Amino acid sequence: MKRLFILSLLMFCGISQAQVELWLGPKAGLNMANVSNLDGDAYMGAYGGVAFAIKFSERYALQPELGFSMQGSKNIYTSKEDLNLTYFTLGVINKLYLVEGFHLLVGPEFNFKINDTFSDWVDSEIYDEDGNYIGDTDAQPFDMAIVGGLGYDLPFGLTLEARYKQGLQDVMNFINWDSDTDSRLNQVFQFGIAYKFHLNK
Repeated sequence: MKRLFILSLLMFCGISQAQVELWLGPKAGLNMANVSNLDGDAYMGAYGGVAFAIKFSERYALQPELGFSMQGSKNIYTSKEDLNLTYFTLGVINKLYLVEGFHLLVGPEFNFKINDTFSDWVDSEIYDEDGNYIGDTDAQPFDMAIVGGLGYDLPFGLTLEARYKQGLQDVMNFINWDSDTDSRLNQVFQFGIAYKFHLNK
């Protein structure tokens, strides 16, 4: 037990002496979102939050993120209602640096719904193009997504990013939807900036 404690202490000291960089800073940008299989138009929203990054080496950094994301779809089906979904987001992004400043990013993001427009609709019943009743709807409280994209770190702390976020879970809860098995998935292009403050320099 004593040897294990000493080994752990030596490992911690070794990591602390390594060239590990710590960052913290805000991020914000524009969403161009849609939801698959709703026959809607692109919804323009915003996202923002804060990111904390640990750069373990010249090639790899781990970046946990907290924030919000405004998503959805416009003019869905024949009702032409707008589906607006606002999420609290928790992401764990892996950043792989290819050359100085330029990096790939990928990781999971957990989305917790904090607001949607369904609660504002007088009638949540959905009809097809022929006017036939399909079912009632509600928005699911949680969505799991995968994020991927590209980024570039400028030398004065600003980062430019382009991301694509693909939802993995149906965002809608359909009642009496026996004739349709298509999934309604979040699909979001994100374009934004982040600024990093170095914590250990």
